[in-house]
Amino acid sequence: SPFGSRAGLVGRTRFARDISPLLTMPPSAMGVAGRYEEYSKKEIQFIETELKDWFLQRRFAMERNMAMKKALDDNNFTGLSMSNASVPDAQKVMWSDLVQGKPEVEDSLSTNAKQMKTEMYTKMFKDSTDLDHPCRIPGSTYLRCLSDSFKEKSQARQMKCLPSFDAFDACRKGIMQQQAQAL
Repeated sequence: SPFGSRAGLVGRTRFARDISPLLTMPPSAMGVAGRYEEYSKKEIQFIETELKDWFLQRRFAMERNMAMKKALDDNNFTGLSMSNASVPDAQKVMWSDLVQGKPEVEDSLSTNAKQMKTEMYTKMFKDSTDLDHPCRIPGSTYLRCLSDSFKEKSQARQMKCLPSFDAFDACRKGIMQQQAQAL
């Protein structure tokens, strides 16, 4: 036969049937029912695409948030509320000093204990702030002053570190005010 075998004809028919949805008729050549059916198919495809995108965005956001929560929990980050019951009391007190109090070393501590406490303050502060945090530099400056002068008496240390603490405290208060306004 000049058209090839019967298998070839069946293959060409199957090909035409497979691409027929891609070759849509122009709206003017369809009846009302055909236009409605075509519109409905496209609308359903659009809705399915939007739902898939929405689901993927939600899924990625959830996974990102869970990873951030795990990282914060692993590092005993308790936030401003101090509501994590598994954090030791000593760390809660130090965190409170960093967030709203004044990190200080008492004269009654031994020299090694003073040094250890300043190192703990510094480590906790650096672990809880990234390099872009607005209070990173003033806080690090104050804590460096504290650790450089831990051998001095409290009065001398306070006079030496007061300017850097004032800058750190102003920055903390500004952040707290921004957070309060955001609520």
